[in-house]
Amino acid sequence: MAATIAERLEEIRVKFAGFTDPDDKWKFLLDLAKAHPGMDASLKAEKFIIQGCASTMYLVPRFADGKIHFEMDVEGGTTNPLISRGLGALALSVYNDMAPADILSVDPAFFQQIGLNVGLSPTRSNGFASLLKQIYLYARVFDAFSKK
Repeated sequence: MAATIAERLEEIRVKFAGFTDPDDKWKFLLDLAKAHPGMDASLKAEKFIIQGCASTMYLVPRFADGKIHFEMDVEGGTTNPLISRGLGALALSVYNDMAPADILSVDPAFFQQIGLNVGLSPTRSNGFASLLKQIYLYARVFDAFSKK
């Protein structure tokens, strides 16, 4: 059985609470980035670019069976795209393949509460906020669509 969104959040909360060295968070994000499968180049359209990222981040939603599946990938920019890709992969570990209402039930401040924002450059912080904003926008649209 797939994990609920609450279980996913708790798993991440526990993981971040267990970091003893400040660099552990960055190592974790780099590992997520390296493990993330990316997406097919044919999906990388301008309309799916997340505005405000130092790198070019794509987020493509697909709504089926009452859940949103996201494809995400990052291409180079002014900085190392692995951290941005890791941040995107972390967000997807929470929101991917969830019902829109489940996504909307999560306070995006969760990521600040676990200390993710500590040490992020302003550009990455803004980019991550833009990614979350876009995820929530898709969730609101698909939630309204599914109620029709």
